[in-house]
Amino acid sequence: MAQSLWDAAADLIKVTETHPFLIAMVDGSLSEESFRYYAVQDALFLTDFASCLELLAAKMKIEMSDDDSTKESSIQRIKDLAVGIEEAEKELHRSFFAHWDIDACNATSMPNTLLYTSYMMRVVSTRPYAEGLAVLLPCFWVYMHIGNCSLKLREELDGKSTERRPAQFDAWIDMYSGEEFETEVKDYIAIVDKAAEGAGEETLSKMKEHFIMCCKLEYMFWTQAQTLMSWPDFQG
Repeated sequence: MAQSLWDAAADLIKVTETHPFLIAMVDGSLSEESFRYYAVQDALFLTDFASCLELLAAKMKIEMSDDDSTKESSIQRIKDLAVGIEEAEKELHRSFFAHWDIDACNATSMPNTLLYTSYMMRVVSTRPYAEGLAVLLPCFWVYMHIGNCSLKLREELDGKSTERRPAQFDAWIDMYSGEEFETEVKDYIAIVDKAAEGAGEETLSKMKEHFIMCCKLEYMFWTQAQTLMSWPDFQG
């Protein structure tokens, strides 16, 4: 099932592979201002993403059949992934903030951040757990894919590019192209596949809809950082 979601979003994912923000991050031409903006917004996103995982685990406990032999292990893995966000991904961001000597605690979610997190939270909160699994899948899978694409491009460019790539850019690439993150993604995909086995046609259709939407929102998230999007000045 998960592979069919990926295939349905193939065109979106292909465009994302060459997003200007991501290419500039790898070749070193991305401004620190844009990357700092991205890191702050991503930290806010990850806080809500972890909350979605925790909520999803609670929903799975209620909605999954007690006869499902994978119920307890799947729920525990979802909980572990939520913890991992705090211990690994957000720790990476905290290391960035320490290097830049900034405090992002009072940062405000920008439009595309809020759009993305609100969509995820609504689906996880109000829809069957299989849909909740699907709506969170792009954040795992697309990031792993982009991490691997970025690693490949970095290997091709090293020694050729005249730009000096900041250490923070390399740390990001290493995180999302790493074996530990790949294991997390594959485990999550397996849970999605299992959930799809018992889902009806309507739920499967919704899973596809959510996956495609969040692939779009992933692209928009990087565009937001590239353009340094901000809220309008409502004061006039």
